[in-house]
Amino acid sequence: MFIGSTHFMPWERIWKSWAPGKCKFFMWLAAHNRCWTADRLARKGLPHPECCPLCDQADETIDHLLVSCVFTRQIWFKLLRSVGLQILAPQPDETSFDDWWEKASERVSGQVRNGLNSIIILGAWSVWNHRNRCVFDGAPPDLDAVYNAIREELRLWNLAGARGIPYLLALVPSQEQMGPWSSLGLGA
Repeated sequence: MFIGSTHFMPWERIWKSWAPGKCKFFMWLAAHNRCWTADRLARKGLPHPECCPLCDQADETIDHLLVSCVFTRQIWFKLLRSVGLQILAPQPDETSFDDWWEKASERVSGQVRNGLNSIIILGAWSVWNHRNRCVFDGAPPDLDAVYNAIREELRLWNLAGARGIPYLLALVPSQEQMGPWSSLGLGA
């Protein structure tokens, strides 16, 4: 390592994942707290929403938006439940997206880790895009819209050969075994 260089912890989870470049770049910005959320806009003296546009309960920061927002926690639980990893969903006391992602990633290994990292990148990217639709287009927060968008994009990533996603989806119990819980329906 060069003198004066810094160690960037999530670099491998971001840059070695199977995700489009735009999603990786967004994750890099999020990890460096460079996304234009309300807290950053306020520091620059720019107009900004008073509260998180998704939950309307707390100040908007990138960590709040991606891990501690009640809206986003519901997305994470539903998404991770669909692949049998709901135990990894962020808990109410989680306040750092990077810390949560690191802990979740460390709890699995191999192809499951590759798939999980791709799903987390996709989930974060989708939440960010939905937040932007709420802020700039006046769309109301809609859990089903975000979840369905993630499902469709995940299906496309799977078809494109995303590392780990086919393996992760193969571990999901069939709909008969899951009862009322539905999977992503990405098989066959």
